[in-house]
Amino acid sequence: MLKTTSQTEKDSFSITFDDLDENSLSELSSDEASEILGGFTVINDTNSTKAFYNFGASVLAERQVLQPGQSADYDGEYILYNSSRTAFQPTLSRRLAPDDFVSFRQEGNNTIVLDTSGIITLRSIASEL
Repeated sequence: MLKTTSQTEKDSFSITFDDLDENSLSELSSDEASEILGGFTVINDTNSTKAFYNFGASVLAERQVLQPGQSADYDGEYILYNSSRTAFQPTLSRRLAPDDFVSFRQEGNNTIVLDTSGIITLRSIASEL
């Protein structure tokens, strides 16, 4: 039997298989499955709509749009977005963990992404090549 233990306050759970009853499996709840699949949360703290791509090792790049003040959860480990209002400057986030919360911020003509500690965690795609 598949046994799950969930601790909402600690945002974790464990899964074990009971060897005595290997034919009794149950589906995971959406909360349990989201812990396994990972992903991250993005918050748009700007006054304009932000478009970006989320992707990862097992997640194909998909275009996303967040309205001002909106937040959503995404799969993958990276965010790719245009960091300038006046020119196309693609920027890649650092590798994001499943429990990361990041937010878009606007500073003049530049868009940046901050993590919950307020640290800018970005690098340009050009520096990756």
